[in-house]
Amino acid sequence: MAVKKAMTDLKLQIRVEDGLTSAETAKIKSLSYSNIKLDATDQELMDAGKAIVGITNYLLSGIRCVQTHDMVDEA
Repeated sequence: MAVKKAMTDLKLQIRVEDGLTSAETAKIKSLSYSNIKLDATDQELMDAGKAIVGITNYLLSGIRCVQTHDMVDEA
């Protein structure tokens, strides 16, 4: 039996540097944005993440796309 999945939620997680830890390594903070359009392209997500960081005082550490899918058995 084949499995079918459909994306039900998309979140953009922007990871930024927020100071230093006691070990003098970068402290990472996540800025999360939900209810993103399910049909947003990878380029649009990357551009949005960079634009958001551009209006803050943070340094960009990385951008993540978190997808949630519902899965069902196909009959």
